[in-house]
Amino acid sequence: MFGLSNDDFLHNRPEREVFNLLIDSFRMRVEDEYVYGGNTIGIYNGDNTIPLFRNPVERRECERLAVDGSQWSDINCAVEKSDIQDHYNDNLMPMKLRILGEKIYGKGFM
Repeated sequence: MFGLSNDDFLHNRPEREVFNLLIDSFRMRVEDEYVYGGNTIGIYNGDNTIPLFRNPVERRECERLAVDGSQWSDINCAVEKSDIQDHYNDNLMPMKLRILGEKIYGKGFM
């Protein structure tokens, strides 16, 4: 479904694009938890949990990108469904990021 059923959604993509997708997946999760569940995570409570990485260098690079205020994928900025759709020029991208988040965190939001 949406290219995510084989767990290869992030495969064959440049590293920076993978990091942006991971960050945006988290940002979408933060927004969904707040809007649909009234739960405060991420920027709403100071949490900035980024998924675990096999490699500490990759993790540091993703964290650096996540807090770079000059970049789209700034973890300190709220993002809405329409923002994701506009940025990726893909009306299904919010759903893709939600599914990616479910695969990473092992459950849906709320």
